[in-house]
Amino acid sequence: MAAVYKYLSGLVLLAVILQIGFAGYGAFSVAKDTDGGTVNEDRFEDVFGLHAGFGYLVILLGLILRVVALIARHRIKQTLILVGLLILQLLLAWFGFEVPWIGFFHPINAMVIAGFLGFIVSTESRGRAPALAS
Repeated sequence: MAAVYKYLSGLVLLAVILQIGFAGYGAFSVAKDTDGGTVNEDRFEDVFGLHAGFGYLVILLGLILRVVALIARHRIKQTLILVGLLILQLLLAWFGFEVPWIGFFHPINAMVIAGFLGFIVSTESRGRAPALAS
């Protein structure tokens, strides 16, 4: 089961990287559309829809990784931290629409999530337990 965890954690990292890329695509698409005056709520939802929808998949993958960790009794603390960061990411997105300064922390948390997953994947690929091992 630890092998499943290893490959699934890599998949979650890849999904987070894609998610960050989808945010960039949405931002630059909206920026380009402002030149022609074609940005409205529907267009915004069209270009950020992929980012928003894929975000829920990332959270689901994180929860699945958590279940695998519990079954394997492997990196339980790390996956708890990861799930907490993913839930925080969702809350930052939701509240960021209402209070934009909260949205400032959404991309910062995304980088924290990517770095934390990079740490997990790196230590998994070397077969070493991280300092936070449970």
